[in-house]
Amino acid sequence: MLAPRGHTHVVREALRAHPTLWLLRLLWLIAPWSVGAAAADALGACSPDAARILSAELWGAWGVVLTATFVRRPWALTVVRIAAPASIAVAVGSVIAAAAWNADLAAPRAATAIAGAVIAAAVALLPETGNSVVDGLSYGNERRLLLRPPFLLAVAPIPLVWAAVVAGVTVPLVLWAIEQWIWAAVTTITGFAVAALGLRSLHQLARRWVVFVPNGFVLHDAMATREPFLLRRADVASIGAAPADIDLAADDLVDISGNALGPVLFVALNGQVEVVPRTTGTAQVLSVSRVLFSPTRPGEMLAEAARRRIPR
Repeated sequence: MLAPRGHTHVVREALRAHPTLWLLRLLWLIAPWSVGAAAADALGACSPDAARILSAELWGAWGVVLTATFVRRPWALTVVRIAAPASIAVAVGSVIAAAAWNADLAAPRAATAIAGAVIAAAVALLPETGNSVVDGLSYGNERRLLLRPPFLLAVAPIPLVWAAVVAGVTVPLVLWAIEQWIWAAVTTITGFAVAALGLRSLHQLARRWVVFVPNGFVLHDAMATREPFLLRRADVASIGAAPADIDLAADDLVDISGNALGPVLFVALNGQVEVVPRTTGTAQVLSVSRVLFSPTRPGEMLAEAARRRIPR
């Protein structure tokens, strides 16, 4: 059994992060002087009580997200990837509100707020950032690399669910601050329920990965298969880009790429591995010798496989 991790290990793990994650930490650390400054100017038009409450809520959210950037766990990635894009809405909303209320918000400050939020969101969504965060779960010689979201989810459901989560949390908090008690109570019940469901759905995206282990790698994708499955190094005949003319209907092939945008990798096995695809009916165990999947960084996946002497 693996021993529990100590506080020293957790601190060392947080510091050993990809440069993009360090950049995100820096961008979020200085956000109060960009997005926060624009929000403060917009709040100047509110009543003193409402301004204090809304300011406290913004500072609280900022602190939670900053903490999450130093916690290399899937839940932290979910928090960051919801909150960082939401900061764009805060920046744009602050600029619009300040203009509507004739508040004094200089053009450079408005541009800085929006640009800072956009850059932070872009860095949060980078594959390298996501891989660095989820790899915090890895023990010893393990390494985790995220899988791309399925195409049909990336087109519309993911942005819509993200919007529902953000609105479900922020709308009630704003209504409480401006003393709209009835609507605040109603939206707290409904909004938080919607946000909880949406958060659970979005969190699944942060738990889809390839895990390199000493004897091969595991494909862990609860959206595509009922159980993770191991591809042993000794059983891998080759790994590389998927052929353009591959027969997706072949009985010895399983495709867990979800038609994700970008390159798809192909693994050919010397033997067979048992896979249980996630279907709506009775679970069916397939014995396959070929696998298709889509990591966020195929090149890094192949480089890591080469370092571990997995045949190409």
